[in-house]
Amino acid sequence: MGERSPAEIDLRELYGSLLAEHGPQGWWWPAQTPFEMMAGAVLVQNTRWQNVEMSIARLRAQGLLHAEGLLTVPEEKLRELIRSSGFMRAKAAALLALARWAEERGAAVPRLSDGQLRAELLALRGIGPETADVIGLYAYARPAFVPDAYARRLLEAAGFAVPRGYEAARRALAPAVAAAGFGVEELTELHGLIVEEGKQRSRARVRTRAISAAPPCAGPIRPSPG
Repeated sequence: MGERSPAEIDLRELYGSLLAEHGPQGWWWPAQTPFEMMAGAVLVQNTRWQNVEMSIARLRAQGLLHAEGLLTVPEEKLRELIRSSGFMRAKAAALLALARWAEERGAAVPRLSDGQLRAELLALRGIGPETADVIGLYAYARPAFVPDAYARRLLEAAGFAVPRGYEAARRALAPAVAAAGFGVEELTELHGLIVEEGKQRSRARVRTRAISAAPPCAGPIRPSPG
């Protein structure tokens, strides 16, 4: 781990650097409605977004990307519809719990503080701290810095002693987040920028491993056509 305290991180500087490198990411989370966003946040746990897209497409085709409609579906059918996202038993149960909450508590959300909303989301089956934060940020426009795996690896590589766990990292980074004074749009932009940076670094590592594993060749390595 790095040696500098997470409280010393200048997140404004990081934001500017990533924005200059990658350009604006916009409202990063792909969804047509807040509930679709929340469903995607549950489905993407422990899988790739491409798998989630297939599940979302099946739910949309059935007219089920809203809480009321989802609650009319037998759980066994829901499992089949989201099979591509993996862990379909747990995720189907989590989606139904989320839909019930949205139906029962959705109207009250504007009256909840940020902390109260997070606590209610965390009380739901299958909603952990990271999922609660991205739902709060993207579905309800509540300010939250998301110290996901991409963010923790990025900051650790920059020499900061960021804890490995999500909640521990969130607490350690709280002073830096407060000092940065980001608004909601900036936080969504920063999250998208960090994810883009993380993906590019991951692709670079894959390329490095592929080159390292390549067999010796007699001549220079030449780029393949196309």
